[in-house]
Amino acid sequence: MRSVKVATVIVTWNKLHHICLLIEDINKLNSQHFQLDIYVVDNGSTDSTQNYLEQHYSSSIKVLQTGSNLGGSGGFSYGLQFVSQLEYDYIWLLDNDVRLDPLALETLVQTLQNHPEVGLVGSQIRKLQEPNTIQEVGSFINTTKAHLKTNFGNYSNISNEEILKGRAYINVDVCAAASLLVRKEIVQQIGLFEDYFLHFDDVEWCLRAKQAGWIVAVNPDSIVWHHSPDFKCRPWVNYYDERNLCYCWQKHRPSLVLKRVVVSLPRLVYYAATGRYFLAEVSLTGFQDFLAGIRGKMPRSLNYTEYSLDEILNQPAKVFVQSNIYQDDLQSQVLNKMQVEHELTLWHPPQQLVKYLWLWLLAFFKKPIDIALISYQQPKLYVLNLAKQVYYFTGNGYVPVAINLLGLIQAVTQTISQIWQIYWQVRKLT
Repeated sequence: MRSVKVATVIVTWNKLHHICLLIEDINKLNSQHFQLDIYVVDNGSTDSTQNYLEQHYSSSIKVLQTGSNLGGSGGFSYGLQFVSQLEYDYIWLLDNDVRLDPLALETLVQTLQNHPEVGLVGSQIRKLQEPNTIQEVGSFINTTKAHLKTNFGNYSNISNEEILKGRAYINVDVCAAASLLVRKEIVQQIGLFEDYFLHFDDVEWCLRAKQAGWIVAVNPDSIVWHHSPDFKCRPWVNYYDERNLCYCWQKHRPSLVLKRVVVSLPRLVYYAATGRYFLAEVSLTGFQDFLAGIRGKMPRSLNYTEYSLDEILNQPAKVFVQSNIYQDDLQSQVLNKMQVEHELTLWHPPQQLVKYLWLWLLAFFKKPIDIALISYQQPKLYVLNLAKQVYYFTGNGYVPVAINLLGLIQAVTQTISQIWQIYWQVRKLT
């Protein structure tokens, strides 16, 4: 394989620890067949990212400072515009929180070198918290749900040979920009990312490349590990998902815009019916801002308040804590400290079904739990009737909810009314 020149573009915002780990991984890559230059696009970080990188890695990286938080789409566009004017063959897009196998880039370079029909090639992405579990090997458009279907998502202990099945690469609809190698001429041909701020900017870009006649591929022999969405998802992400997905479908698959609204109804009603109207409202705001033509960064704060544990647990209390909250290191430390200092007593449900059912019935008259702290993503719904106060953990803080029949009916009714209005507006639009 002839020597080629590759520019790596990494976008970061206040993730100095992650970016340093990634740079160390890049420096350990098998790179005998290519020349690699690193460009870190700093979106106006406030954690001294630029100063630290320039002091400790000045010989191996160049920091491109945007001056403000442009999001992933703005940051990648900034970097792509800069390096596409320089003498490089390929550009490697990386998320700032991935970890790399030593052969990750060499495999991608070989794919583009040996297959001129491939314009973009991505890596097999595995979950950092579960290293043997696949997050995705590219994705395909799922017309039934008007969304994406990850390829080999959540498979574990499957060999690359089984994934490839004798092929040199896998032809997919979309590759995540967590690790994506692209020919420089594609950037010059199809342009930069859409101004989505976060999420689905790489989806739209891949679909644009396919529309221009290029194959979007994955080579699973290139492996990276990424922080799983299961561990880092936040409610506000739903805003960007729904809004930007609508923009993407409007441009590439117009029939899926209205379908996306329709298939979202049961999910949003379920959120509202389980005390999570704040989460339904996030998605509804995304749809509404799509109709209003709003792009880029969310223009306003979302309509819910997050509280800290100190604000919630200001006196000794009997508390139920859903186990997956402990996956957050900071929350785990704070909760353990409060338990040691007797600020909370952990409550555990009865193991016997009969005792649990009896307790659940008694809870209509007297609640056995003072406070329940549960996950907003996959809550333990059985505790809603058992606790005097319920808080949904969002990853940033705790959102209080009022669990009463009248309030839940009102939230469901409001959700259905809003999605109905959105449906008719989208129908007129499409």
